[in-house]
Amino acid sequence: RRQGAILKDPEDQDVRSMSRSSSPSELLYGPLQLTIIMSYTGLTKFMTKSGIIIMGAFVGDWLAALIGVHYGKHKFTVPLGGQKSIEGSFGCVLGTMAGISFYSYMVGMEIEEWKTLFTYGVISAVVEGTAWREWDNAFLAAAMEFSAKRLPGLMS
Repeated sequence: RRQGAILKDPEDQDVRSMSRSSSPSELLYGPLQLTIIMSYTGLTKFMTKSGIIIMGAFVGDWLAALIGVHYGKHKFTVPLGGQKSIEGSFGCVLGTMAGISFYSYMVGMEIEEWKTLFTYGVISAVVEGTAWREWDNAFLAAAMEFSAKRLPGLMS
């Protein structure tokens, strides 16, 4: 049985379920990239503020895709990021806020003020909306790591 991104069988059930375009090469970007970043974050940033912010941003990224595909009516195009929707971007903001709040609660950390959560959500939406299409997960993780270190000083 031919399978996966290496053998490039677009009819492979795994490829069809894990990619948006049924393109085997897409598995080398989104799902693989996300797995590597989540593993790194879990191993090196477990129960830290930056780890929570990165993982919360991935909730926003997921919600942006879900809302954008199903409910996105107001489309805009970003040169490197492709076509996005205002509804998806709004979903990214809310998803990031909810993700950070949920993970903070789960590990017993204080939940950020809504202004700080909203700021992280906006940063997440801007990065997700403008990042180079195949590398949005890497850009998102890097931007949220940077924000986790810099934003608290700016917000106080």
